[in-house]
Amino acid sequence: MPVTQHSATGNSNLLVANQLQVQGNDGTFTIIEGVDLVIPKGRTLGIVGESGSGKTTVAMGLLGFSREGTRISAGSVSLNGENILSLSPADLRARRGRDISYVPQDPSTGLHPGIRIGVALREMLSVHTNNVENIDARIEQVLRETQLPTDAEFQRRYPFELSGGQQQRVAIALALVCRPSVIIMDEPTTGLDVTTQARLIEVIRDLVRVNGTSLVYVSHDLGVVRSLADDVAVMYGGRIVEQGPVDEVFMNPMHPYTRGLLEAVPRALTKAFKPRAIAGDAVEPWDWPTGCPFAPRCSHHSPECDVSMPAPVWPKESHMLRCINFENALKQKTTLEPVERKNDHLDAGGQKENVLTINNLHANYSRSKLLKGKKIVDAVNDVSFDVEAGSCLAIVGESGSGKSTTLRCIAGLHEPRLGVMEFKGEVLAGRARQRHGDIRRLVQIVPQNPDSSLNPKMTVGEIIERPLALYSRVPKEARHQRVLELLELVHLRPAMGARYASELSGGEKQRVAIARALAAEPSLLLCDEVVSALDVAVQASILELLEELRNDLGMTLVFVTHDLGVVRSIASQVVVMKNGQVVETGTTKEIFENPRDTYTQELLGAIPHLRPTDYPGAPE
Repeated sequence: MPVTQHSATGNSNLLVANQLQVQGNDGTFTIIEGVDLVIPKGRTLGIVGESGSGKTTVAMGLLGFSREGTRISAGSVSLNGENILSLSPADLRARRGRDISYVPQDPSTGLHPGIRIGVALREMLSVHTNNVENIDARIEQVLRETQLPTDAEFQRRYPFELSGGQQQRVAIALALVCRPSVIIMDEPTTGLDVTTQARLIEVIRDLVRVNGTSLVYVSHDLGVVRSLADDVAVMYGGRIVEQGPVDEVFMNPMHPYTRGLLEAVPRALTKAFKPRAIAGDAVEPWDWPTGCPFAPRCSHHSPECDVSMPAPVWPKESHMLRCINFENALKQKTTLEPVERKNDHLDAGGQKENVLTINNLHANYSRSKLLKGKKIVDAVNDVSFDVEAGSCLAIVGESGSGKSTTLRCIAGLHEPRLGVMEFKGEVLAGRARQRHGDIRRLVQIVPQNPDSSLNPKMTVGEIIERPLALYSRVPKEARHQRVLELLELVHLRPAMGARYASELSGGEKQRVAIARALAAEPSLLLCDEVVSALDVAVQASILELLEELRNDLGMTLVFVTHDLGVVRSIASQVVVMKNGQVVETGTTKEIFENPRDTYTQELLGAIPHLRPTDYPGAPE
């Protein structure tokens, strides 16, 4: 019996999955198994878990779809009482978009670059419905519902002419325009800043409430799930290991894995505590153990856990989990280690060495405008700050605030128009190729989008080995071993070295980019949204790694992120940017506990959070 105890009888607007299973085409490995879900009308189910846990596979399965090389091998998916897995391909395509729709994580995969926004919406309506009397009125209505402009000029735009937040809302509008009874959303707010994310969450919440739409929301952001979902399913190793009302599960987590996920979430609105990574690595589908898939990583492991997958148990009527030792786990009180930063405690007379100094930095993206005598609009406008040696300075702000452009200027990837940048007292040239080799090695950047920086024709091992050869840091005969060490450092298996970037998940690609930067042994590491694509468990392990590098090697970090919880857990200093300018600077404690600028207060107010005091052992 599925955990959500809402009867399907008499309610046609339900999505029900029963014992859903997806395997590889040859049947040698299973990706998800025994998945039971019930989504009533007007309710939202969140699906959470680490990368590789099966979240997206379940979301695809609810659409009657499986990725290339896999197949739905067992189970059923009933939409309005009809098993869509028994439909012909043509009938199934007709149901998608009309009765059940999908919003991808990356809107660029769902928006055709050569089709205007208005044309795409009209095409969706013409293909999937014949009973819309006034198509123009329906399109204006759905654009208004998703808080997008409704005028003809906006509808004539192409996707590339929109911001990331607008693209995501257009993808939601396409999913909603035919008024489906169920929408599946896969990480729709990943990569968005907190204020854009907050606005989009409010849009989604209102759509569900007003239209009675059933929603399945896949995410690794537990704060977003807490603020949006009614129920939550926690996945690990292709199975649902805990499930129930979101307040109940997050306030009283019973499965050791769920408790581990919650401990890995960075806290933004309470005293700074270190997120705790889950020991070990997530299990791969082809390495599933005979018993509980979480057993190898579980501190409450017993021999019985290795015999078979635990059967569902129901501690409460609406709360299900799969664990034979959950009662022992509940007896263990959670204790989290507070963040202590030496730089926060230096007195006014303490000596602070600045490794990086930025003075009056200006940068724009249209130098040709200067030649045409037109006004220049700076993406970065008169920005100044210092970065102390061995510290972590975070730059925060909305999309378009100039964060990444500032970072790219420091890295030598974007030439500033005006201003001076100094690294260890030496003036940095505007372009990386104009800098001395030692400077290029010591100042490394991890880009936001690893797809744009990982050579698709090189293996992961070759990508990581290149800095070792370029800067002659390691003898040729020792490079292979060093590559293996770097892979282990970022929690990737040695076998990953033989793969290509196209064979990796987004989180795995990001870890490869981090390993490549670390191969150069930099003293200043520039991180541009390096954990935004990672689930909370892997994110916690990467944050631990960066903290170790600071403490053990004295490495200095400049960290651009939209995740203020990450900032609270790792940064010593914070620079807040808006419209290319610095509006506030200070220690992390000052910014989070006594923000002075109204914009900073708005950013903090937009954070989705778990109310950490709601679950056992959390700090007051």
